[in-house]
Amino acid sequence: MKLKYKKLVIIISVATLILGFVILTLIPTGATPKNAEDADLLVNKNESINTLIRDYFQAKKTVNMEGLTALVSDVNQIDREKLTAMAEYVEDYQNINCYVIESDEDSAYRVYVKYDMKLKNIGTLAPCLSAFYVTSTSDNKYVIYLSALDEVQEKFITSADKNKEIIKLKEEVAGNLQSAIDKDETFKQFYQKMDQGIQSADTVPAAPASGGAAQ
Repeated sequence: MKLKYKKLVIIISVATLILGFVILTLIPTGATPKNAEDADLLVNKNESINTLIRDYFQAKKTVNMEGLTALVSDVNQIDREKLTAMAEYVEDYQNINCYVIESDEDSAYRVYVKYDMKLKNIGTLAPCLSAFYVTSTSDNKYVIYLSALDEVQEKFITSADKNKEIIKLKEEVAGNLQSAIDKDETFKQFYQKMDQGIQSADTVPAAPASGGAAQ
């Protein structure tokens, strides 16, 4: 084989390898991950998280601080006076449904909880929506995270809260609440009284770098 021909074979072989590598890099290897702002809002199927949220609302309703300690990362971020004020007006939390956006971090979620608040001696229910940041502890237990956030966690929460499905859900709940207020004068007066009572009892400011004040 002539030297010139050998060089040509080598050049073609190298070019073929390079082309093959480029083609491989262009072949999809799986679904492209979406950021939280574009992610699908899913009904939560993780029963451990659903149980965590239900237990949280039960402990909140009864102002059970000992119970809350086991459900959140930092119970000191919960304003007991505010919970006590709410307990004077709230009879129950009903129709609790969780929706989640999962973080790229392991076992971290932004959980949006749609529920109805039953006020004492009032038939009309108050549609509500609360948001929580749920993480997993070292022993694989889920907790509502109320401790300091790092930059990545803050970015995830901010992005998730801008999700168009979340915005739509917020608008839906706000519209349903306004409709309840417009239709039931007794409910309106009691709800406004509760709101004023909670605001006056809200004496503990939210920590600037927390996972969000407990709701």
